[in-house]
Amino acid sequence: MTKDTRLNVSRTRRTLLKSAAAGGLLLAGNGVRAASGNGKTLRFGVIGPARAPAAPTGYALDRGYLLRELAPLGFNNVRFDMFSNGPDLNEAFFSGTLDVGIYGDTPAVVARSQGLKARLIGFEEIGLAAWLLTPRGGAANVKALEGKTVGVPLGSYIHRYLLGVLNGAGLTGRVRVVHMLGRDAGAALEHGSIGAYAAQSDLGPTLAALGYPVIDKANQHPELLGSSVIVSSNDLLSRAPELPAAWNRARRAALADIDRDPAAYFDFHQRTSGIPIETIKISHPIANYPVEAFPPSGIQLLDGVKRFLLGGRLIRNDFALQQWQT
Repeated sequence: MTKDTRLNVSRTRRTLLKSAAAGGLLLAGNGVRAASGNGKTLRFGVIGPARAPAAPTGYALDRGYLLRELAPLGFNNVRFDMFSNGPDLNEAFFSGTLDVGIYGDTPAVVARSQGLKARLIGFEEIGLAAWLLTPRGGAANVKALEGKTVGVPLGSYIHRYLLGVLNGAGLTGRVRVVHMLGRDAGAALEHGSIGAYAAQSDLGPTLAALGYPVIDKANQHPELLGSSVIVSSNDLLSRAPELPAAWNRARRAALADIDRDPAAYFDFHQRTSGIPIETIKISHPIANYPVEAFPPSGIQLLDGVKRFLLGGRLIRNDFALQQWQT
């Protein structure tokens, strides 16, 4: 495996978090500074570029269920920050400026392996897709990417998917993998400056609709599908041990509303994220949202993530998933 294709887990916490995959991103927050520490504001991080959290937790926040559950724990406000990628959210966790984060399984496992003092309190979504697209007239299949450059948000679940696909095609070390955010993917594909782009679940259908050929999808490799996990700092859990149960009650209330009126939910998700409703239905089907905090399918995927990262020497320290769970 070449230097470019490794997650490049760093020796120091700060470097790990800014470049769990060879290049950190600046915080893309919503402009709200860290809370004063009075215990009344819960500091919540999610992955952007949405204007506010979507998915079941976002719906629970929008409909008042989350604050209703948090109020007995002493919180009267939820402040959220939007991050460009999982490694950036990890940086905030390590610096102590976040209480709860919802983000991809891969950066969460990397951080846990590196000693982040936080616990897994549930799953937000299971079965996140990834798409591998090429410029028009580009490589016809994965094997044809040999010797080419492929862009991907490094350190993400999409990065793990890409490494798995390349390994399955016998291309480990034969493709240059570079860090690229989704906002730059369309231009790179249009100009042919990359041989392919590995896109997250929201972006893949959008790029495909613009005519960029899809040569692989994560649903062709179920073990490489992603999940979105909910992680809480140990400090918060020591002050509010009832938080996991409260958080999951709020999610379940939101999920009940989603089941009763999915059209209202998809409208909320569209307004919040700016993603077309048809793309949301493809990328985030309601079936992806688990009711249980720790469904067996999610634990199985998470165990596969850990084994993949250990097997590729992308993380060094093993840990028991059961000890990570609350």
